[in-house]
Amino acid sequence: MTRTTSSTSTTRTTRVRLLSIGVAATGLCAVGTGLAFAAGGGATLASPTRAVEDVARDRVDAAAAAEDAAVATDWSALPEGYTQEQYEAFWGAGFVPEDVTALEDLWSLDTTEVKARAGQLVLDGAALPFEPGTHATAPLGADETAAIDAFFAAGYQWPEVEELAALWQTDTLETKTRAGQALLDGQTLPVAPSGADLG
Repeated sequence: MTRTTSSTSTTRTTRVRLLSIGVAATGLCAVGTGLAFAAGGGATLASPTRAVEDVARDRVDAAAAAEDAAVATDWSALPEGYTQEQYEAFWGAGFVPEDVTALEDLWSLDTTEVKARAGQLVLDGAALPFEPGTHATAPLGADETAAIDAFFAAGYQWPEVEELAALWQTDTLETKTRAGQALLDGQTLPVAPSGADLG
């Protein structure tokens, strides 16, 4: 009985042999590098080792950059009519929350509209009614700072400042200080915290 061998079987056997030869050659190269390292006191392997370390470092740097990009600010959370460019221009110009309040009174607009309009004016290079930081308050004392920190640490944001200010008829600084002190004293505020906010 004559045994026949298909061309597919022959091709597969040839590929397996070539792969085995390639693996064996790679192993011999590794052994040769090790022997050269031993004979040369380590000098021969220095460059390959450094190259491997450089590649590994590059991969770590690339992964870190990708992670940074993944946690970038979600600008879609901004209200309609208020763009990222306006936001960055407004706060980047040096305006402070007290300036926002002053512009609200001057223009009869709400907070978002004020920041959008003022930010656009900054982008357009147009003049605003006053310089950024004009209404900044004097440095706070330790007690005021602790109260305000407690207020924001509890999850309260600018919308709650406005709501409490309207309720108590106080300015923004007094509102934050009073609310924070109430929290430190174990009291419950009449407004619940809203959590993170870009405003």
